[in-house]
Amino acid sequence: MSDLILNAVSLLRVSTQNQSDNGTSLQYQEEKLKQYSDLNDFNHYKTISDVASGGLEDRDGLQQLKYEIDNGHVDVVLIWNVSRAFRSMIYFAKFYEYLQQNNVELISVSEGIRSSRKEGSMMFGIMVSIATYEKDLIADRMKSGKITRAKEGKFCHGRIPYGYKKVDSDLQVDDEQSSVVKYIFKKYNSLIKRGYKPNQRTKHILKLLKKNGFTFKGKDFRAWNIRDIIQNRFYVGEIKFASVSTNHIYPPIISKRLFNQVQLGV
Repeated sequence: MSDLILNAVSLLRVSTQNQSDNGTSLQYQEEKLKQYSDLNDFNHYKTISDVASGGLEDRDGLQQLKYEIDNGHVDVVLIWNVSRAFRSMIYFAKFYEYLQQNNVELISVSEGIRSSRKEGSMMFGIMVSIATYEKDLIADRMKSGKITRAKEGKFCHGRIPYGYKKVDSDLQVDDEQSSVVKYIFKKYNSLIKRGYKPNQRTKHILKLLKKNGFTFKGKDFRAWNIRDIIQNRFYVGEIKFASVSTNHIYPPIISKRLFNQVQLGV
C-alpha cells in the first residue's frame, strides 16, 4: 500500500434486517460511506455489516473489524453516525480508545467529525467524557443498591457461594453442595488435629473429594476452591460488602465454632 493511500473500512449497523430505507438501512449507509471514501481518495478496503438490536460490544461485526485492525489492515474507520453505530456511549468510548491505541482514524460521515482533526478530536472527546460520566453514575447507583441489600443482610455481589443457589432472585441452601461444604470443613479440621501441614491438607482433601465423586459445579475441585470455601464467612451467617459488615438472612451452613477452629490452622 502506498504511503499516500489509506485503507478505509465502513462499519454499518441496523437494528433489524427489515429496517426500512429511511436513512439508516445498510444499503443507504454503505452507499454514502463508499461515496465518502472515493471522494477522499481512500482505498475502500472492506465493508463490515452488523445487524443487532442493542449496543453489544461483542457484536460479530466489531470483532471482525478488530481482527482487521490488529492485523494492520485498517487506517480509517467510517461510520454513518455515532448513535447509529453504537447505541451505548459506554461501548463507543471503549471502541474509540481502542482505535486511538492503534492509530486508526474514526470518521462519522453524516456528522462531519474526523478524529484526525482538532475539532473532531474534541467532539469525540466530549462524547467519551459523557460516556465516562454515565458509566460512573451507573456504577454509583449499582453500588448504592448493593450497599442497601447488604445492610438488609441480603446477598448483593459476586458469585454465589458454593453451597447456595439462586431461587427467585434470592438465595437458598443447596442441599447437595452444602453437604460437600460441611465435609470439607470437617475433614480440614480433622487433618489439622492430625498434624497435617496446610498444603498436605489441601492435597488430601482434593483426593477425597475426587474419590467420592464430589465436584465444584460440574468440575473437579481445585486448590483455590478449597481455600475460598474455608475462608468464606458467609457460611457462618456473615456478609461483608464495602463498609457494611453484618449478619445475613440465609441459613448458615457451618457453625462458628468449627469455622474458627479451621481458621486457626489455615
